[in-house]
Amino acid sequence: MKRVKIFLIIITIIINGQLAFAIDNGFDYALFKKIEANLMCTDGCGMYLKACSNNTAEEMRKLIKKLLIEGKSEKDIYAYMINIYGEEVMAAPPVSSSFNILAWVTPFLGLLAGALIIYIALDKWVFNKRAKKEPDIEIDEITKAEFDPLLDEEIKKHF
Repeated sequence: MKRVKIFLIIITIIINGQLAFAIDNGFDYALFKKIEANLMCTDGCGMYLKACSNNTAEEMRKLIKKLLIEGKSEKDIYAYMINIYGEEVMAAPPVSSSFNILAWVTPFLGLLAGALIIYIALDKWVFNKRAKKEPDIEIDEITKAEFDPLLDEEIKKHF
């Protein structure tokens, strides 16, 4: 019975600790996680802030928590982070800028254009030559008449 009580006390402490961590001075933990997933670490490691565990990432997380506690909205936090670190802090480019959209779409358009050029070149050089290939020498009726007796002779020799 004593073990059950100890077990229940431990479970209660764990649950209360998780609730306290989720509330953590009144900021929205789900929003924190969303913001963290949309930002990149700025120390040059190239990792998402969510996955990075170095000092720079920890400082960025503290800054996000501080801004959330102050009551800043998600857009305000993104704007603040872009103001400090530049647009490269965002994991995906903002849709508001047409240059960013163009920068993301252009490589795919380039690949499609290259594939189309290769297909047209192959079609012109390889596939059409096979379809249009004609015999080099045309056999007319006179030539055929000359070779028919020779062909009959050869057939008689071997059969």
